[in-house]
Amino acid sequence: MNITEIDQQRKYILLKIFFGLSLLVDIFLIILFLYLKFFDLLFVKSFMFCVFIMNFLLLEKKKYLLSLQIGVAAIVVSATIDTFFLGWKSYFSLYLIASTIIVINSMNLGLNWKKFEVTFILILFGLSFIFTNNGHSIYRVDSKLLEWVGLFNLMAVILSILFLSFLNFTESDKLKKKIEEISEIDPLTGAYNRRFFNKYLDIQIRQLESQIKYGNSREVNLGIVMIDIDDFKKVNDTYGHLVGDTVLAEVAHIIKAIIFERDIFCRYGGEEFVVLFTNTSKPGAMITIEKILRTIEKRELTINNNSKFHVTVSAGFASLDGESNIYRILDIADKRLYVAKKTGKNKVVSE
Repeated sequence: MNITEIDQQRKYILLKIFFGLSLLVDIFLIILFLYLKFFDLLFVKSFMFCVFIMNFLLLEKKKYLLSLQIGVAAIVVSATIDTFFLGWKSYFSLYLIASTIIVINSMNLGLNWKKFEVTFILILFGLSFIFTNNGHSIYRVDSKLLEWVGLFNLMAVILSILFLSFLNFTESDKLKKKIEEISEIDPLTGAYNRRFFNKYLDIQIRQLESQIKYGNSREVNLGIVMIDIDDFKKVNDTYGHLVGDTVLAEVAHIIKAIIFERDIFCRYGGEEFVVLFTNTSKPGAMITIEKILRTIEKRELTINNNSKFHVTVSAGFASLDGESNIYRILDIADKRLYVAKKTGKNKVVSE
């Protein structure tokens, strides 16, 4: 899932919950107006119900801005009518304020409104205030009932805004974390990229320095293996880059399946991979590396014309062994990889 898809999912979740909350409030008001026999307002709320159902259908078609525009317009018009019929103390005017807040916040989702749309909401709010603030209303409603209606509207608006604000915050936080995760993972192989690996090495260096400072460096088991696909250029030249990508993904899949979850696996560049063994002895690491080499060697790869071929990898391994500079270990592993490539390939060099 790429960043655009994640952002689209965020919009979908927020708008779906917004319309769901609006629908619940609308259903309550339909029941209330039916009980009070306010058939004019009952018709308006029934129309609103249909609008929200339509908005759910628009969401499924990813018409996010259109669905929000229709939903907000329906709420604004309905709240204005409700205010004219029941008066200012019914607090239906609060939905106009809430709509303005929603419009402004929705711009953070990339849903850009035009200025006249926001201005239109504010004008309706002003007209409602001017007409009803002095006690004018079309319906005459018992003051006690009006207080309860006003209290319901007040609580509905406040709780909805608080809940949507909280949800927006959590979804934004998820989006940021996902973007950070995507920026650290190679999309083709699913391995960490070099940026993340270097950052992780820096953390390990600080931890190692702390352990050395307190005399615990002997407890550290760190090793690095650099793995390179043999004759990868020949694979690309013979079968094409799409097949080359398949080879990279397959090799990465095999490595990830063999190493421990605690180990850090990275695509270091091109056809070169790195594994940082974080808590494995040298003999244990060598066993793992040999298993990787033999598994890849035996894996049969198939291309579009059903012809089959094999690839091999070479590796260079270096462990801590008293060396405190992890980047130095990485350099040693790289040089040993070079030796493995020059002395026959499909092998690991660790000395």
